[in-house]
This record gives sequence, C-alpha cells and structure tokens, in this order.
Amino acid sequence: MGRPGVGGRLSWNEWLWSEKGSSVANFDFPVSRKDGVVRIDLGRPDEGNSLTRGMMRDLAETIRKCASEPDARVIVIEGRGAHFCKGRDGRGETTAGLAPHEVREQMMGAVLGVYAAISASPIPVVSLVHAPAIGFGAALAGGCDITLAVEHTTLAFGEIKHGIPPTLAMAAVMKKVPQKALAWLIFSGSDVVAKDGIAIGLVSKTFAQSAFAGETEKFLDELASRPRLILETIKKFMLTAQDMSAAQQSEYAGTLLALVRS
Repeated sequence: MGRPGVGGRLSWNEWLWSEKGSSVANFDFPVSRKDGVVRIDLGRPDEGNSLTRGMMRDLAETIRKCASEPDARVIVIEGRGAHFCKGRDGRGETTAGLAPHEVREQMMGAVLGVYAAISASPIPVVSLVHAPAIGFGAALAGGCDITLAVEHTTLAFGEIKHGIPPTLAMAAVMKKVPQKALAWLIFSGSDVVAKDGIAIGLVSKTFAQSAFAGETEKFLDELASRPRLILETIKKFMLTAQDMSAAQQSEYAGTLLALVRS
C-alpha cells in the first residue's frame, strides 16, 4: 500500500483505519434503552472489555449519539465478565512512520475523544463498575459524572509499571481527584479498593456485590425520572462553574436558575 500521504495515496486517517482498524472500525457497542436510561455495554467480556483505539473512537461516537436522543435522561457505561474494563487493547499497534503530531491526533486522540464525549454529554454519564477497572478502564470509570462500584472491586492506574506516563488517564480524573491522592495513584500504580476511592473522589458510591444490580437500577430509574432540562442545567453548572471565582459562580448560578424557572 505504501506510505500514506505520498503520491496521491491514502490520507493519514484512511491509512490508519485500513492498516490498523479495519476489523474494528465499526464496532457496534450493545445499547439498550428503557424509560430514559440508555445503557452502553462495552461488549467484549471475553477480552476483559479492553478496547482498541478504533473501538474507542466508536465508543465516543456512541456516547455522542445517545446523548443527543431527546428521550435520554442518563447514559450508563457498563461491562460484563471478569473486568469492567482492563484497559486498552494495543495488540498490533505501532507508531512507525508517524510524526509526533500524527501520533497525537490519530492515536492519543482516540483515547481523549472518549473523555471529551463524556464531558460534552449534556446529560449525566454514569459508570457501573462491577469488577476491576485498569488503566484506560479506571480513567473511563472515574471520568464519568457518577461512578458506582461494587465495594471490594479495584481501580488501578498501573501504566508506570510498564514505562508509560499515564497523562491521558490523569486528564480524565484530574478535576475529580485531589492532587496528593492522584500523585499516589499514578506514581505507585497501586490498586485502590472502590470503597476507599470515595474519599479521594474517584468513586461516588459503593454497594455490596449482592445489592449492586438492584441498588444501581433503583438510582438510575430515579435519576431518569427527572426532567432533562434539570439534569442538563446541573451538569452544565458543575462543569463550567468549577473554574470560576466565587462571585462568578454565584452570578452564573443565579442566571441559570432564573432561565430554568422563567
């Protein structure tokens, strides 16, 4: 096929899909809908729900599409099997022949695009962590607006043990986890038990294994019963106001509420 972008051949984006993503470029994540709750299943239980970069692009697009559905009130990201998500499936990847900018856009962009889709969703995105979440999986879980987990499962950012600085994963949770706690998680690469993750902002709430399905479904049903405008307003304020001064937060809070109540 030859080097892309030369002599009228494939563009970088076309080449990336044809060489590395052809078999997964259109991965269909199982999606179910019920009474405003839209559930996205990571769909690879036999692979620990690990995702290739092509799958990550598809996940981001799936999140965007689900968030745009008028009847949707909450998006759920969940998995089946022995892991919630054990990270990125990097088999067969190579940066050979790619310039730094191309690596950033084509490879790192796939990961960052998932986090951006979660943040950009106008409605809450909830992760249901029933089993260990590792690397990208931990960032995916912790980067959601709400993270519900089985109390004794674990989350880990172990990239440092493989000689990788996990800056992408850090970007997903940096505004949720205090700096001291994040530094320990990243530099140690240690597992954190979900129930301990509450104290550092990585997890919202935990449940016993036996109660997890029932309690999370009850919460999701209640959340989805709220008007979409109310959910959108809360998320907009949470994401936007955190970088404002106290005076700006107060002004913005009043303005948003006035618009909703008028």
